[in-house]
Amino acid sequence: MRKTIRYLILALLLVAGAWLLIRTYQSYQLKKKVTESIQNLPSACFESLNGRPICTDEFDNRKPTVIIYFHPECEHCQYEASEIGKNAQQFEEVNMIMVTPDDSIKRLEDFAANYHLWEVDNLAILIDRKREFKKRFGSAVSPAVFIYGIDRKLVKTYKGETKIEAIINSLE
Repeated sequence: MRKTIRYLILALLLVAGAWLLIRTYQSYQLKKKVTESIQNLPSACFESLNGRPICTDEFDNRKPTVIIYFHPECEHCQYEASEIGKNAQQFEEVNMIMVTPDDSIKRLEDFAANYHLWEVDNLAILIDRKREFKKRFGSAVSPAVFIYGIDRKLVKTYKGETKIEAIINSLE
């Protein structure tokens, strides 16, 4: 009886170990695929504050594109938004796309007003209602910054709070 229990436990451990290995491998493959796919600006559609769908490939392809994943209640995101608002003139020749999973229009409008984001001419604040961001960009860390050149190729990625100087320098 003890031998049977030992074999059963060993079999369960082997199955669990195999399952963990398979899941780890699948996660690795997915991460690798996403890392390769974001080397060129992925086409992803989100929703504007007025409910209209807007896709990343609709923005001016003669300008660099900065995509920032944020949440209005995140302190690090608030800092970045504040710095972007203060340096609005630095982003005049840039497509600025800010994407959030938060679907409170009032909270997003207040956020944009508090941090002077409406002063950035080429800024779009978009809502990720369908949770597409992570699928397309591989990360849903708030904040995350993806910078693409005019050739739509990835220049730089930042995860977490990023100094505005680093973003501006990556655009040059």
